[in-house]
Amino acid sequence: MKPSPLSLHNRLLLVALLPAALLATLVTALVLYRSAQTLDRTLHQHGNAIVSFLAPAAEYGVIAGNRATLQSLLQAATAQREVSAAAVYDDRGALLASNGRLRVLEPEVLRSVKDGAIPHAAPDTLAVIAPIKPGGIAVDDEFLDGWQAGATEHGTRTIGWVHVELDTRPSSREKSLIIWTSFGILVAGLLLTAVIAVRLARSVSQPVARLVRGVGKMAGGALDVAIPEEATSHELSALERGFNTMARAISENHRTLQSRIDDATALLAYQAQHDPLTGLPNRRVFEQKLDECVVASRRAGDQGALCFIDLDRFKIVNDTCGHAAGDDLLMRIALLIQQRVREQDIICRIGGDEFALILRGCSPSDAINIADELRESICSFDFEWLGHNFSVGASIGMAHIDGTCTDPSEILIAADAACYEAKRIGRNRVVRYPLEAGSQDSPALEGPDNAQTV
Repeated sequence: MKPSPLSLHNRLLLVALLPAALLATLVTALVLYRSAQTLDRTLHQHGNAIVSFLAPAAEYGVIAGNRATLQSLLQAATAQREVSAAAVYDDRGALLASNGRLRVLEPEVLRSVKDGAIPHAAPDTLAVIAPIKPGGIAVDDEFLDGWQAGATEHGTRTIGWVHVELDTRPSSREKSLIIWTSFGILVAGLLLTAVIAVRLARSVSQPVARLVRGVGKMAGGALDVAIPEEATSHELSALERGFNTMARAISENHRTLQSRIDDATALLAYQAQHDPLTGLPNRRVFEQKLDECVVASRRAGDQGALCFIDLDRFKIVNDTCGHAAGDDLLMRIALLIQQRVREQDIICRIGGDEFALILRGCSPSDAINIADELRESICSFDFEWLGHNFSVGASIGMAHIDGTCTDPSEILIAADAACYEAKRIGRNRVVRYPLEAGSQDSPALEGPDNAQTV
């Protein structure tokens, strides 16, 4: 006999849940249907009650043509919770008074509805009409007596209509509340039934079935798998403990391997953006930050400056004491620069003994002062290596970032040219590029166009 594709556990769940779900769904649908009918009927009755009250109350105002009386009557009617608009028409269908925003009805529509709701009303609106009949008002005015006599001759002639529009949105919201409440009760009932069914299925399931499910999860790729150790026999209990021990070992090995992979990935990402010797951001990060600074200067008007720093007499250290001494000097100079710049500034090593400094949120005068203080700090730094003392300097080329130049490559060229000029005219100085017109802080020098030394 071919085995059923459903396990014993699933068949027990199906037997317990399917009848309960069908019965609960049918009961809920019936409750929703009857509730919606009751709400609609109640709203219609409420509308009919309002117009039934307004029709005789508006009789005098229609007969006397007193619009103020009708208007106050309609204001009192629209003050009710669900009434959005109301109107009174005369016997010809002309509008006498209205309150609220409503769609004025044509005389043909008024005459076609004796009393009750108007079909095809506006969305979210229930329109109800009632005719105004003469009710034998006792007045002394001869004209009104004659008018009433004419009305009596014609029987119950209609002298006007009352038109009330009710907002159906509160009723719709109440329907939605009933729907969601019924749905919540249905879900809660099904969940409770499911809990009972699961307990029943578990009570008749065998420990072997739990082992099979655990193996299936592991075969599907799950690692944190553990089965309850509830077997009563010694052999099955040993199997359950052995399975859980094996699953924990596999999961732990996987976490350890994943942690090593994450650490290696983070290290590679760090190395891709930092100089391995000094730990400073490399040229890739420098170019990205320079682009961001140029964009900020163009959009938000931020000022800044780019400084190229080229160490003077660095080759002497390398040639005299070797590359180990040069590397140690570069690390110390990098640390010295980091300690002298502001928190928002960015210092990068872009190659060899060259550094790039991006001064953000910095005026031209402040940029000059920062660059000159940095030059003095490097110049006064004494480097000692195996009994040899060295003094290095720094030639600094500066280009301002003020929004006038939108191409980062042009700013790079300008700063590089200024640095070259600082080297050419004697080293250990700051040269600004370009020369500001009318500047009196220092004389112009020969070299790149508009280069200025400080």
